Amino acid sequence: MIDDILLLYQLKPSETAYAHYAPSAIFHDPVSIAEGLDSIKSQFNGMPKAFAESVTEKCDLLAESDSSHLALNLTQKYVFKSPIPFKEKGTEKTVNSKVTLYLDGQGQVERHNEEWDWQGNKSEEDGWMGKMQQVRKKIDAKVVETGVPTNPDKV
Repeated sequence: MIDDILLLYQLKPSETAYAHYAPSAIFHDPVSIAEGLDSIKSQFNGMPKAFAESVTEKCDLLAESDSSHLALNLTQKYVFKSPIPFKEKGTEKTVNSKVTLYLDGQGQVERHNEEWDWQGNKSEEDGWMGKMQQVRKKIDAKVVETGVPTNPDKV
């Protein structure tokens, strides 16, 4: 499961990776809150539009993992596509994240949380600003969903 999901981060989306997600799964990171499998597919299928490459530099399973969730220490290097014509690669950004995959009774991912620099994601529980961020993240996910196919073969 972990190796398949890492392929999503590595710009290699596949139905095999998405098969690990429940239909009603939620993905939450600092950029978006994608609700439902199709929205999650659009988020990961859209990454090759922004990035020339994405390399997993480190992924460790954390001791807190158990049968209800898998917690990962993930270091991912993203290389943006260049805005300059005829130049393939742009700037690089390495992100260290805590990724938590919460599993349902069938072992499918029902919630996928990614916390950049191990900082918790803001939500409505964090007051007015958290609520505003939550609304923005849901809108961001819907915008991506309308412009990116859910079929990984069409990426």
